[in-house]
Amino acid sequence: MTGYAIVLASKELSRVQAVSTIASVAAASDVPVEVFATMEGLLPFEKETVESGDFDVGPVGARMLEAEDMDVPLFTEQFAQAKEIGPLKLYACEMAMELMGQDLDDYVDVFDESLGVSGFLNRAQDKQVVFV
Repeated sequence: MTGYAIVLASKELSRVQAVSTIASVAAASDVPVEVFATMEGLLPFEKETVESGDFDVGPVGARMLEAEDMDVPLFTEQFAQAKEIGPLKLYACEMAMELMGQDLDDYVDVFDESLGVSGFLNRAQDKQVVFV
């Protein structure tokens, strides 16, 4: 195994934040990480959602948004920082984007490119796959 391939299919903020934290720690440890945001996992990355802060939250996500005593960067910032320090690639699912009539310009600028499932599987073949 040479790193992790994380499939993000959830729109829940706490899960997206967990993926960004895990991917960031791995990348900072020089462990290669490939993240594939697909289906509802793409929704939190929409520019409008990020700008409004209107995320799908459970109790942990709600607490995270309200917390003033914790210095936790939002997943978009965490992904951007991690990409600068380690081997982290982030991909948007082409099929999900097509279903929603969107392109990469509709999302915050953290994706390296869009990919189909076969493209992601080619990049994931030597990695431990984690589904969130």
